[in-house]
Amino acid sequence: MSRVEPARKRVSLACTVCRKKRVRCDGAKPLCGRCASEEEQCGYRHDEERRKPPSKQQVQALQARVQALEAQLLEYQRRDRQFQNAGSQSLHKRRAMQSEPDWPPHLQEASIKDDLADLMGGLSLGEGNQLRYFGSRSHLSLVDQQLDTPKDPSSIRPAVSDHESPDLWSTLLPDTQDKLLTAFWRWQNQWQYLIHKEAFTRSLANHGEDGYCTPFLLSSVLALASRYVDVPETRVDGNDPRTAGDAFARQAKVLLFQEIEAPRVSTVIAAVLISLKEMAVDKEPAGWTYLGIAIRMAYNLGLHIDPSHWVNSGSLTAEEAELRSISWWGCYMIEKLFTVGIGRPSIILDRDVQVPLPPIRAAIDYQPWGDNGEFTHSQPFLSYSITTFHYACRILQMVVQPLDDIYTPNNSTSWHEKKSIMTKATVELTSFYNNFPSILRLPSAPSKQPVPPHIYCLHIHYHTLIILLHRPFISVPDSFNPLDGLLNKALMSYHETCTKSAEQVTHLLRVYAKFYSLRNISISVVDPARTAAMIHLFNMTSPDQLIQDKSKRLFMQTFHYLQEMKTAWGWAERSVRTLVLISHKWGIYERLHGLFPGGEGQPLSSPDPPSALKDLDPYAFMEWRDLTSWAEHDTINPDLFVMPLGDQPWPLEFGLEH
Repeated sequence: MSRVEPARKRVSLACTVCRKKRVRCDGAKPLCGRCASEEEQCGYRHDEERRKPPSKQQVQALQARVQALEAQLLEYQRRDRQFQNAGSQSLHKRRAMQSEPDWPPHLQEASIKDDLADLMGGLSLGEGNQLRYFGSRSHLSLVDQQLDTPKDPSSIRPAVSDHESPDLWSTLLPDTQDKLLTAFWRWQNQWQYLIHKEAFTRSLANHGEDGYCTPFLLSSVLALASRYVDVPETRVDGNDPRTAGDAFARQAKVLLFQEIEAPRVSTVIAAVLISLKEMAVDKEPAGWTYLGIAIRMAYNLGLHIDPSHWVNSGSLTAEEAELRSISWWGCYMIEKLFTVGIGRPSIILDRDVQVPLPPIRAAIDYQPWGDNGEFTHSQPFLSYSITTFHYACRILQMVVQPLDDIYTPNNSTSWHEKKSIMTKATVELTSFYNNFPSILRLPSAPSKQPVPPHIYCLHIHYHTLIILLHRPFISVPDSFNPLDGLLNKALMSYHETCTKSAEQVTHLLRVYAKFYSLRNISISVVDPARTAAMIHLFNMTSPDQLIQDKSKRLFMQTFHYLQEMKTAWGWAERSVRTLVLISHKWGIYERLHGLFPGGEGQPLSSPDPPSALKDLDPYAFMEWRDLTSWAEHDTINPDLFVMPLGDQPWPLEFGLEH
């Protein structure tokens, strides 16, 4: 009887070595079988993976983009005919003015001309014998011979006296520190990649002598990590989880203003972590300010500049360049998430960024995501944390600037220009998302098969960006009649797109909560949850009872998820309070009386604040009082309140066009 050979397992992507040799690859990671036997340098490029067909959303976005471009083309053709003659004359004048001048003989040297024409700038030793970046406009970049100045090893650590610097190396119990660091690597750093774990661990073992794991950075890491776990030793008040990490944060703030005079890469990282810790306790002004300090220091150190030139010249080692790239892009990601979450213009401009994304390390990306047995999964799965980080940064790069342009209060950008910006960004974003590599896609049965938690975060933020792109263009339809929608697809598509993405955010939060715990989810997910809840709340004002019921169910689920996040993130508590107030503002609070704390709903005309607000922080009463006062005296901005639609109020908070 002939032996039946087992079917060969098909792989979606072969390694780069096997692809080059045109041989079969078994797709094993981190090393395929052939590379392991032949001792080759195995690696995978997921951007070369076969793509799936475009989604319906992508096709709709492309169609909308084509219509917008056709309208622009007609307008530009009309303008071009009017100014064709004037433009031709202006071109001749410009060419005459751009002729090469006659340089004096002593300036004919190419190096001198290159110095004057330089746009890159350069590094120079500054305070604390640390490298500082100076742009070419300052002329300070021309003095680069200081790079030859020998570094004093004793100057690597900040000048802090023994009695001022907390001795974190000996006061914290090893078991507690290990538990906090484990939580940091598992829940925080795999999503917002700020720290090179191997370099940090090595530096920690040497008590920060190399200047990376300084007391400032360690205290910042422990302050934020304390929010992810329930360890009474990390609390100022052992019975109050809201005080977790406060002591570490106070120590870190003291050290910040000592290191700020001579910042280093670790100073930037630590300041970013402190900004997140401040947001964790709902101190948004402080969090925004500390983030601004971190970005200023990052620019000061030149972290945004491609370091390859300095690596080739010997000014930096390859590992130092990698640490700089990791810290810059981690700072970039968190700044953009701040920008989206609190609705302020971006601080970092993409035109300034030259440094490439940090390299993908097989030892990190192909490492199994471990949970130490806390959660039950059918099978272990690889982390792909750096790949996830790359794609998160890239979608933020695509969308944040268009969002700044759409939401700008500057009236110089017309309504049609904003629509064009939105359609272009939507096409780019949906095309990019549709071509995610298989390792970042959600399984066909997401509720049965888990993926690493940071991959859920990536998809949640994608859908949130889709909502924010389309939300300003929601307008008030005459009704929810499907026939009316056919007559005005564009009008309905914005609302429909926001609704579908909000449903996806709620669904992903539900799946996340099933496999993990929202107690451990990143603080950056608070804003997507609130954004989705706002869409559900908006849909609850529909005259259609079926839409009301579905939206109420989705809103209640999302609201519950925000409640679960409150233990770790005070920012979630602010979101809960905001949703309570908006439900009053839109006249639908009474429909949700069983959901909010306090039990029974109260009419808007009640002289006392609703019982739900008494259970929230003291500022809730003032906000409720001001909101009620504005409504009674009709001084509230009509764009932010309600507009009659028959007998049903319809919020116009999302609309720019009235």
